[in-house]
Amino acid sequence: MTPDLYLVATVSALLGAAAGVPAGMILRRKKASIKRGAVRIDASTVSGRGAFADRAISSGETIERCPALEVADKDVGGELLNYVFYGNSENLRLVAMGYGMLFNHSPQPNVAYYREDSPLGAELVLYALRDIRKGEELFYNYGDDWWTTRK
Repeated sequence: MTPDLYLVATVSALLGAAAGVPAGMILRRKKASIKRGAVRIDASTVSGRGAFADRAISSGETIERCPALEVADKDVGGELLNYVFYGNSENLRLVAMGYGMLFNHSPQPNVAYYREDSPLGAELVLYALRDIRKGEELFYNYGDDWWTTRK
């Protein structure tokens, strides 16, 4: 290689690396939150992950319909025990799909839920108890029974 060609190759390699490293970092950067519909999931203000309003939500509006699996209480254990809802009887639990499992607790909730049976099976329907501002964390009340069974 002649000295001029060597210099051009070296400078080209350095310029390529100088441009490529920042470009790779920007393209590889992962967004912290994920969203669907009116809800985004991000770091909670109280614990772990939480659900947040990605837009203003009106009182009474359905926020999400979560398909749910109804399983026997004996089949639920470990960490999953913290993410299930009561089923149709005392020995049944609902495992909600979607973002329904990630709403945190508050004694002053802005969201409530009810179970609805659809032709495809049980659904957990989450709705706003009051007007909710964009960016506000979404909470429902886990109930006294939930807290008495935890430390």
